[in-house]
Amino acid sequence: MKRIVLPLLLCVLVVWTACKKQPQFAEPNYVLQKWAKAIEKFDYRTYAACEAYPKSEPVFREMYSDYYLVDLMTTEVEELKGENVRKDQKGNNYLHRSVSFEGTIVDRRSRHPKGVMRGNAVFIKFVEGQRKNDGWLMSNRMLIPVER
Repeated sequence: MKRIVLPLLLCVLVVWTACKKQPQFAEPNYVLQKWAKAIEKFDYRTYAACEAYPKSEPVFREMYSDYYLVDLMTTEVEELKGENVRKDQKGNNYLHRSVSFEGTIVDRRSRHPKGVMRGNAVFIKFVEGQRKNDGWLMSNRMLIPVER
């Protein structure tokens, strides 16, 4: 009996410690990485899938014609609160939270790093409307180059 109980307890302990709760808002890193890859490859469809209010394709190509971003990493995420519900121009409710991130700016022509960048964005999740099943989307983004 002791031979069975001890390994069983060890298995339960391993499973219990390995199955810890995931971070509450792990999606910004995924969306940021997907967005950065879309910019690097000039993939408008993927870019538009990451943005709450995407620019038109010609504007997208012009905006990112000189550079792209790599190694994006979330540095801070605002907690989601009940009062973080707003309405867009079409009257659809959405949740919102601020996200800060850092990354590297790469020159598109030379493919060499130009410097470090910090940014922040508002991530929104539609509660109703056509995009309610699209998950968290980027909106109101600001990128700031940092001299080091």
